[in-house]
Amino acid sequence: MKKVSVIVPVFKGNSYIPKIIHMLEENWKTANNEVKTEVEVVFVNDYPEETLELEEQKEKNISWIIVENEKNYGIHFSRVQGLLCSKGDYILFLDQDDEISPVYVREQMKALKDYDAAICNGKNYSNLIYGSMTELREAVHENNYKNGFNQIVAPGQVLLRREAIPSEWMERILDSNGADDYLLWMLLFWKGRRMTVQDKVLYWHQISDSNTSGNWDEMDDSVIEMAERMKDLGYLTGKEAEDIRKTRQFSKDKREVSYEMYEQEKKYRLMLELWMTLRERKISVENFFLKMGIKRIAVYGGGIFGRHLCHELKGSTIEVLCIMDRNRDVKIEGLQTIKPGKPMGPTDAIIVTPFMQYTQIKEQLNKCYSCKIISIEAVLFNADCKLEEE
Repeated sequence: MKKVSVIVPVFKGNSYIPKIIHMLEENWKTANNEVKTEVEVVFVNDYPEETLELEEQKEKNISWIIVENEKNYGIHFSRVQGLLCSKGDYILFLDQDDEISPVYVREQMKALKDYDAAICNGKNYSNLIYGSMTELREAVHENNYKNGFNQIVAPGQVLLRREAIPSEWMERILDSNGADDYLLWMLLFWKGRRMTVQDKVLYWHQISDSNTSGNWDEMDDSVIEMAERMKDLGYLTGKEAEDIRKTRQFSKDKREVSYEMYEQEKKYRLMLELWMTLRERKISVENFFLKMGIKRIAVYGGGIFGRHLCHELKGSTIEVLCIMDRNRDVKIEGLQTIKPGKPMGPTDAIIVTPFMQYTQIKEQLNKCYSCKIISIEAVLFNADCKLEEE
């Protein structure tokens, strides 16, 4: 009789348990149509503040074990604990929100034959993980992994022989979540284990808050840590480990820039919406200056916020003396444009319209001028209420 152990770390995942048990019950039925097979599921509770709820499960064909972590140790530790408590000759690691085909176990057992691991095709939502057999075969090319590319999207694609799992994977727990499966594939190559592939779509991967795939920064940190571990074991050269580190660090840096741009765009839109709301309520930014006792201003920045400000104050009691911009070609409402730092007439305040860079701009302007330096953000947020002086 063949026995398959399915190891599922659970973190705040009680809602997933009925679906997991149902999926494995279906797999038991299809597998036993051909070969007598036992299926056990090992739930590893990595959130001990919550009790796993299994009492109402009615299926009798599969067995289950609950392993309780003392605290939240993370995905790698939890998978190892589940492995140590399991009894199967074949091992499948699933995330709590994964989905597998009702024939997963049967078809993966067929594909495994004399190999140590069988990798199936699957989907990320509606997209195939591997669009062709050529792409799928790349999943067993060792150099791809050494070059920093994990070709297997998730461990749920892989059925393993228990005896093929290297002890180093159980002994060298990663501190960062995310790359324990990548470490496992590296160790399989290092130990000379044999892997095969099949094109049948048997697995569906989810990227959500409940797994680590969506936390890209932590994933990159984990891959860097994994590369160091494999260098220490002598599998990766110093250069190979450093190349992986550089690639992942570049990925992190690029993502950080993209995130900053996204945040800037979001704030930019918020400010425009705020200004539109003030206009709809017939509240003019002139109110702000009157409350502050400001009569004469210079506008720093000839972009869209600078133009809006000059246009709104045209014909008001507030006098706009000039535009301050590094680009002398900026022309707004016929006003004079001067470069920052150049002398100008008596001025009560300079209004900085590039609000994202307000702190740096204010620091520079304070070296040249003694008047108030105020952000357009402060003007808009306080147009209908009293503002404390900066």
